[in-house]
Order: sequence, then C-alpha cells, then structure tokens
Amino acid sequence: MSSIEACAQIPNWSFDDEFDGGDETCGRVIVNLHLYIKDQVPGSTILVISRDPGAPVELPAWCRMTHNELTDNQHPYYLITLKPHLLRN
Repeated sequence: MSSIEACAQIPNWSFDDEFDGGDETCGRVIVNLHLYIKDQVPGSTILVISRDPGAPVELPAWCRMTHNELTDNQHPYYLITLKPHLLRN
C-alpha cells in the first residue's frame, strides 16, 4: 500500500462525530472547529480531518491551548476528546 493510499484510509478509531476541514488552511480549520465544538457534548470524541501540511503542528498546539485532548493522530486524521464543560471558554 502506498503512503497516498494509507492516508486515504481512516484509522480504526472510535469517535462520536466527524469534522472535515477539507482543503482549508489549518488556521481556518481551527476557527471552524472552535465554532463547531460549541454545540458538542463535553467529553465526546471528534475525528478531525485536516489535509493542511501545518496541521501536525497546529492542531496539537490548539489542543494544548484549549485543554482539549489530542487522543491520537495520523495525518490527516486527528482524534480529539473535548474537555469537560466547566473548563470550556
């Protein structure tokens, strides 16, 4: 299997919902993701898809800054567990 085929394969992760950032830049993905998670249940797990080459650096940094947990990652797929409601901004 080529690396292109491997990237196309979603990892065998369990998640509650999916957010596909498409081909947007990571900055735009993060803004849209921030708006998206406001309506999600705290503690839920979201599969985030971001094809931007900066995502392997920017999404983990965003998780640290927002106290959401980057549970797993395999670019372009990122598994994020949302922080408890009391800590949310």
